Amino acid sequence: MIAEHDLTYEEWDVLGALRQAGPPFRRSAGALAKRTDLSSGAMTNRLDRLEKAGFVKRLPDPDDRRGVLIELTAEGGRKWVQTAEVQAAYENLIGAALNKREKEQLNSLLRRLMLEFERSEGGDSKKA
Repeated sequence: MIAEHDLTYEEWDVLGALRQAGPPFRRSAGALAKRTDLSSGAMTNRLDRLEKAGFVKRLPDPDDRRGVLIELTAEGGRKWVQTAEVQAAYENLIGAALNKREKEQLNSLLRRLMLEFERSEGGDSKKA
């Protein structure tokens, strides 16, 4: 699906995190690493690949001389939209294979997993 567009899921996730930031589609490298649960070194490697592909660019952070902001390029935005459509079609295909009861059961199981992940990471599982 996404791999057919020369993106890994993890790279697509970074592009999505930038899209979700809203215009001008920027986040600090640290915020991206935290959002995707990556070390700063792993995020640097991922950003290097995305920058080389022309999907993101690094900018100096005007509020922190040592900081870097990552901005989604126009090409990166187009790539994310294109692959999001592919991912949505894939998810619709999966959803079409399930009846209403099965979808409700899957949703319940996924919710249990999410709550357990949050609990094990020290989050408050009672919120959801």
